[in-house]
Amino acid sequence: MKKLLLLGAQDTHLPLIRRAKERGVYVITCDYLPENPGHKLADEAYYDSTTDREAVLRLAERLGVDGIMTFSSDPAAPVAAWVAERLGLPGGGAEAVRIMSEKDAFRDFLRKHGFRVPRFSSYTSLDGLRGDLESLSFPLMVKPVDASGSKGVERVADADALLQCFEGALAYSRSGRVIVEECIDSDYPQLHGDGFVLGGELVFLQLGDHHFNPEVNNLVPISSTFPSGQPEEQVKRVEEEIRRFIRLVGYRQGAINVEARVSAGGEVYIIDIGARNGGNFTPQTIEYSTGFDFVDVGLSVALGEPLQIPSAVRRACYSHLVVHAAADGVLDGLEFSEMLREQIVEWHPCVEVGASVFAFRRANAAIGVLIVRSDSVRELNGVADGMDEHVRVYLR
Repeated sequence: MKKLLLLGAQDTHLPLIRRAKERGVYVITCDYLPENPGHKLADEAYYDSTTDREAVLRLAERLGVDGIMTFSSDPAAPVAAWVAERLGLPGGGAEAVRIMSEKDAFRDFLRKHGFRVPRFSSYTSLDGLRGDLESLSFPLMVKPVDASGSKGVERVADADALLQCFEGALAYSRSGRVIVEECIDSDYPQLHGDGFVLGGELVFLQLGDHHFNPEVNNLVPISSTFPSGQPEEQVKRVEEEIRRFIRLVGYRQGAINVEARVSAGGEVYIIDIGARNGGNFTPQTIEYSTGFDFVDVGLSVALGEPLQIPSAVRRACYSHLVVHAAADGVLDGLEFSEMLREQIVEWHPCVEVGASVFAFRRANAAIGVLIVRSDSVRELNGVADGMDEHVRVYLR
């Protein structure tokens, strides 16, 4: 029986744990939160931090695992790749994954290889930032270089707001670095999706459109609709840039999560490529839409098993919807519209009635995630952009 060390035990890891056990794999979870549900489903559970690479290395060596992976965790991806490389296990490549996991290193790589890149600088202290204030043009984005779930990410309109947000962003960075970069405005939604790399080549990619709730936070997505409703030629140009990046960076194998924008002038900007699947059940949503099974393929690759990449076919239009609150409170109930109830394929609650909920300013404030189906991308976009009409969240 093969042993798999899975870094992370959150809700989004449950489909992978279940599938691995169905395939006869012995699953070992590593996650510092004992209450995370994946621990109960696994064959063994350990509570080391997934960002402590030395501890994870010792654990993997002691257990004699056949593979190590994460599924939808940004912080765990570089650790999984580093440990895999140290132990000679299948992996994406430690240096490639490091570049993909640190926003300033990622921007540097893009710039050096001729990609369009927003103007940016990286800082470790307010003193360094203050020295550049006169040369900065607003608005700007402020981001910890290595945080996840939109933690510490802000759009700022002036120097006072920048200085105020900087310390908050710095607190979320494990390496103590913050990137400040130009905003890329677009006439189209931000593109978002998952892909898969095998043998250093992009063998699958599905891009959709991101949606946000500007009344709560215009930086934390509340939905992705698949496939994208943008012009096919435009999406193809984005795909080619992603393909070129994968070849240049040397990412060998594994899932990728992509965010990209086409500017108002038509230029392609890659915002982010993470060495892992997306959150909010993005891979499951894409599987419904195309038939591509990220869970099975990811398991086979992590365990070094032979596989044939399945052919993806367009089935229908799907999206995930992040149910969220506009204010802090206690959840008193949820109500879905009749139209939405007919479209629901899966419902993944994150909190129960009677639990505290928080305004959706970060991804970890979700009340739950819906996967929904439609025959029309336009209809899905309408639901995502008019979510308040279809999902009522009652607080007390």
